[in-house]
Amino acid sequence: MLINTVLIFLQNILPIFLVISLLLAQQKLVYKIKPSRSYLSVIQLLKVTVSGLLLISLLNYYMPIISPLFSGTGLELIFSILFSWIYCLIVISISTNKRPSNKNGINLGIILLVLCVHGSYFSFYILSFTIESASFEILYSGIVIGVIIGTGICFSIAILLYFILRKLDETTKGKAASYFLLFFGVGQLMQALQLLEQVDIISSNIHLWSTSYLIAEDSELGYLLTILFGYEATPSAMELMVYFSAIVVPILINKYMAYQQNGNIDRIKGTD
Repeated sequence: MLINTVLIFLQNILPIFLVISLLLAQQKLVYKIKPSRSYLSVIQLLKVTVSGLLLISLLNYYMPIISPLFSGTGLELIFSILFSWIYCLIVISISTNKRPSNKNGINLGIILLVLCVHGSYFSFYILSFTIESASFEILYSGIVIGVIIGTGICFSIAILLYFILRKLDETTKGKAASYFLLFFGVGQLMQALQLLEQVDIISSNIHLWSTSYLIAEDSELGYLLTILFGYEATPSAMELMVYFSAIVVPILINKYMAYQQNGNIDRIKGTD
């Protein structure tokens, strides 16, 4: 019970810690030259956490009603939409680096959605064991100790990632945090795609290869790679196409926007 709780906690709660770490690292690097009050504050994070917990409670309460919808695919459809929204908001966040006033609200929205989706998965796990378990004392002690251990691991990984990104951005001109955040968003989008495949809304193609013998998706390293980079041990051709398109298209759009902005600045200087 203890080991299962730690693994499930890492799989579902670690994304929340990591996305906060990524957003803080990105904001720190965007605003380090010019101080701004648009940083994510502790009070804002606490408010988002409370809001996320309320949404999780509502989702758990209405789960028996939502699940049978759309021929029994109600939950999968809702979660796939939420995963897709996370990706879209991350792309918007990356493209608004030079507009911090707009960026803060978007980042809070990202954290809220990640907390709602992944927190709901963990709450489903807890509720399932609460219903099935005959010994409440063994269940309670295993869950509490597992949550404490899992929280310590999540904090450690998130802090380590934050300082690694700070170091990397010294040599990449502040782009490492944004790229890692984009990869995280792509990973969320891939989870949406997998949910749609599970309920046969999207047809699953033949898997091109398998790297499970090197890194299994249900291993600790597999969990981390899946969260950070959208790792898939057995990808299909469609998944690969969506994966690379979700990375390349935002990068090209941002480069085009930067080119247009630089061109406008040059034209303004030329008229002076």
